[in-house]
Amino acid sequence: MKTVYLVRHGESTTNVGGPILGAATPLTNNGRAQAVTVAERCTRIPIDVIISSTHVRARETAEAVSAKVSKPIEFSDLFVEWDRGSHRIGRSVDDTQLKNEEKEIFEHLVEPGWRAADEENFEDLNERAASALTYLENRVESSILVAGHGLFTRILVGRAVMGEDFTGRDCLHFLRAFKTENTGISVLQFDSPSGAQRWNLVTWNDHAHLG
Repeated sequence: MKTVYLVRHGESTTNVGGPILGAATPLTNNGRAQAVTVAERCTRIPIDVIISSTHVRARETAEAVSAKVSKPIEFSDLFVEWDRGSHRIGRSVDDTQLKNEEKEIFEHLVEPGWRAADEENFEDLNERAASALTYLENRVESSILVAGHGLFTRILVGRAVMGEDFTGRDCLHFLRAFKTENTGISVLQFDSPSGAQRWNLVTWNDHAHLG
């Protein structure tokens, strides 16, 4: 049995209306406080290793947890946020034109091979999620914490529970219906009953530590 704790990063500057900075987006002061709070909660979780997205906001969150639980951090691009295109960088999340562009990208997840520009489409995301799950399956540790992001966590969980049957339409439903809070904890378990390997979703978006 392998248990994976998926922790979304703390509140970022973009989450509160700041410009979109992509991988460089940092936590706010409140986000850093949230990271410390979830880190304190993680002292009661049997963590063997921390794996973090390479994006700054996830790194800052992982570092707060590492400082509390005294476990090493490894960084992986497999767990970075969904790249929705370089055209977003520097723009405001409240930009009406950007919102329309984002809506179009979401809606076209159901269309195989569709791509507006240089963003990750469903095929890219599905392949990365599959690779991330294989990476986790092959780790020797039995208890892993992953510091990641809101959207890609939903995609990762969708691929975990749907397997190779995961489709663009499924992905769209997971993105719309499975909401996440900053520092929310979701838990996946990997088991091999009767030799049949499978992932199970145990907990979704537990953020009781935020009060």
